Amino acid sequence: MTVVRSLYNRFEHLVHELGKFGAIGAIAFVVNFGVFNAYIAAAPSKQIFAKVVSTVVATCVAYVGNRYWTYKDRDKIDRHREMIFFFLINGVAAVIEVMFVFISKYGLGQDGTLAMNVASYVFGMPLGMLFRLYCYRTFVFPVGTVEEPEAVPAAATTPLYPTVAPTNGHANATAHAHQRPVPEAAGR
Repeated sequence: MTVVRSLYNRFEHLVHELGKFGAIGAIAFVVNFGVFNAYIAAAPSKQIFAKVVSTVVATCVAYVGNRYWTYKDRDKIDRHREMIFFFLINGVAAVIEVMFVFISKYGLGQDGTLAMNVASYVFGMPLGMLFRLYCYRTFVFPVGTVEEPEAVPAAATTPLYPTVAPTNGHANATAHAHQRPVPEAAGR
């Protein structure tokens, strides 16, 4: 039991991040699935366009969720750059998803609703999701780098006059220990 606990403690931050990413992904999936199937019901011959529209809508939902919940604690790079990366990455992921719908419709000749859903959500979406997860963590919402303070040589931090603790209880010794040193003349 201690091995499991130590592994959890070691990867706790990743478990929480994946949980949040998964929750936002589930919401975006429901949006994607709903828009895709509603569009196919309205225009049965427009599966490719339906996939593009549903992915764009779900991408907007995912951006808001990931920016303000999953990765809210990450350093924010320039917001415009972040959005460009986010939508560029989602564009590539959308191409991955649409590719499977295209293959099903034109390569395999399967263009029914069930075939389109299988192509989109069993094959395309999982691969797109893995691509998104890697790219979000790496490029869109990177972990901020904490700048280390500049190292100062020890000689520069040591006081000119060390603090002397009073040995005989005189207040004068304490006052002398807290006086600031007088700077030396530069011309000597």
